[in-house]
Amino acid sequence: MGMRIYQLLYAGVWLVFLAIPTTAAVTADVPVALRVLAVVATLCFAVLYLETFWHLPEQDSAHARRWAVGRVAALAALAAVTVPASGYMAVTFSCFLAAILVFALPVRIGLISGVCVWTAAAAGTLPFVDTFWPLLGTGIGVLFIVVIRLAEDVEHRQRDAEHELRHAAQRDAIARDVHDVLGHSLTVLSIRAQLAGRLIDRDPQQAREEIDRIDALARESLAQVRSTVARLRTPQLASEVDTAREALAAAGITADLDVHTVDDADAELFAWALREAVTNVVRHSGASTCRVRIRPGMLVVSDDGVGMDGQSGGTGFGLRGLRERATASGARLSIVPRCSDAERPGTVVEVERT
Repeated sequence: MGMRIYQLLYAGVWLVFLAIPTTAAVTADVPVALRVLAVVATLCFAVLYLETFWHLPEQDSAHARRWAVGRVAALAALAAVTVPASGYMAVTFSCFLAAILVFALPVRIGLISGVCVWTAAAAGTLPFVDTFWPLLGTGIGVLFIVVIRLAEDVEHRQRDAEHELRHAAQRDAIARDVHDVLGHSLTVLSIRAQLAGRLIDRDPQQAREEIDRIDALARESLAQVRSTVARLRTPQLASEVDTAREALAAAGITADLDVHTVDDADAELFAWALREAVTNVVRHSGASTCRVRIRPGMLVVSDDGVGMDGQSGGTGFGLRGLRERATASGARLSIVPRCSDAERPGTVVEVERT
């Protein structure tokens, strides 16, 4: 409703220019009946013009195009009735006809149709004009209409592009979060399942305990996936530290964790970073030890594994998502070898507030 009122007001402002043919008709040296007919036709033209913009189709279709052409034909007939009294000043009506075509039809068709209507009206009027001002004035009016329509189309395209970019960013964020949750959880589940398989004959009781942990982790992971898809889940640093300790122990990696209290803004970012870093240590590093240091404004996860080049190996989906999180939080992520000249250089993942 608000948009229709805006369209109506915007269209109505320009009706003031109908005073030009109306004045010409009233002052013309023709029978009174023709003058009255011209005034009545002009009033009907104004009413039908406003009614047309009130019901302007919002979407293009074959029906909408036929509707627009039909309205323009009816308005053109009313404009033609005024010609015996208003003379060549009736060319003013062509601007209004062009406006309906330009705004009611698709951009290219509407612009071509609108300009053609004005050109035909101007060409038909040209032999009878005493001055070129009516043609120049209506030409400027049509040019103004064309510029507004093009600007509106550009704005509409920009809104569509921004809308698509927002959706793409949301899809990427959800995919990143699902990766963070599933990638970590499935890694821990796989390790625990392997451990349970090794223990089932040697220590059945401990194997059953591992199976119970697998069941609990699977249920927790399912709940995390559901909440992540709903965009509600934020990891807790304390629980991520506990999970990291368990995951490293289950993988046979010695964990050295030194965790200090950090503020809430750091805690959320560090929770994601710790999850991704420890998952990579367990999956890819082949490390025997992993050290975690968390201080206000800084998280460092280092291992003595096979190493990972921060410029190549550090471009996986999980780490790319972590970079995006760090950048959005005003932090810096670096991935460097622990000891570059060693046979097993290891990896240091550092997240630091800038």
